[in-house]
Amino acid sequence: MPMALPVLHLIEIPQEGLSFSSDVQTDDLGLGPEDVLIPGGLAMSVNALKSGAIVYVTGTLSGTARRQCVRCLKEYDDTLRIPVVGEYHRDTDLKDRTAGRESPERSGEEVRDDDVYVYEGEEIDLGEMLREHVLLSVPMQPLCHDECRGLCPVCGQDLNVRRCECREEQVQSPFAVLKKLRETLPTQSKRTTKMK
Repeated sequence: MPMALPVLHLIEIPQEGLSFSSDVQTDDLGLGPEDVLIPGGLAMSVNALKSGAIVYVTGTLSGTARRQCVRCLKEYDDTLRIPVVGEYHRDTDLKDRTAGRESPERSGEEVRDDDVYVYEGEEIDLGEMLREHVLLSVPMQPLCHDECRGLCPVCGQDLNVRRCECREEQVQSPFAVLKKLRETLPTQSKRTTKMK
């Protein structure tokens, strides 16, 4: 899949590191509306630091995602500020490390496999790393706000807008029958049940 992202050229990264910014569209990352909807795209700001053949990339992706609340089903805008981090190893060096030989620059340090990426040649494509960070930032249960009251399960009224006239008793949980049965048990049976 073609990427319209900036490519890091190792020869262009100075000793003190390289900082750059760019706009990124979700299409550039191979993301569709079923993954995440970010109408205005993302602003990328990253720093790259080279240590031998290893390149460390840190930065942020910022933008606004359009999400649907799982409680009230309304769409809402979610401001994004996604921290990104990646450690790029040359393909051959990574094979050496996984075979038990550490590179001198990383000796004694723990490497998180989640943040390790591979590059070949003298260029690094940031697409895979950025795509993974965007996907990991998508909430499993998106909420328009923490106090969202959702919809009434009886009439469908948005309880954030106004209360409805439905009584809570009308909404029975699957355990309501067991609760009523327990209430009809004699007092002695209830005690026995509690002791068990």
